[in-house]
Amino acid sequence: MDKVKELILRKPIIFLLVAGVYLLLVDLLKWGIHLTADTAWFIAGGVIGIYFLDAAELFFRLTPSPFRSIVFTTLFTMVSFFIVTSSRSALASGLVLSLYLQMVLWQVGEWRVAGNLNTWYRMVATPVSFKTQGVILMTFSALFFLETYLFIY
Repeated sequence: MDKVKELILRKPIIFLLVAGVYLLLVDLLKWGIHLTADTAWFIAGGVIGIYFLDAAELFFRLTPSPFRSIVFTTLFTMVSFFIVTSSRSALASGLVLSLYLQMVLWQVGEWRVAGNLNTWYRMVATPVSFKTQGVILMTFSALFFLETYLFIY
């Protein structure tokens, strides 16, 4: 029970607020004010997605986290694109879109604190320039917005 409490308390409040607003906005744009089963499943998947990777890191004691790497980010982007465009499951779409948002927030947070994303590129053989890191972060973020758009429409 202590691990669950730790998991909930260690999530920055800004991440929760941004994810909550995002989920509600997507919900409104997709289904309007009509409450459907898909609406509930989407929100449930989104809430799970907010904590999913944090839970995996905490419960499996993953240090450094394999989820905070460019390799995982690249693979996740491909999988999430497939799920959002091919799956009819609102739960799965809510989960991957929320996970994606959490990863964007992690990267933006690290960029603001450390001034780079060097830890995300540990698995890459050669150093990645500051400019390239910025371009990749912008591309990753743009793909997130594209997936959101494709889900809504």
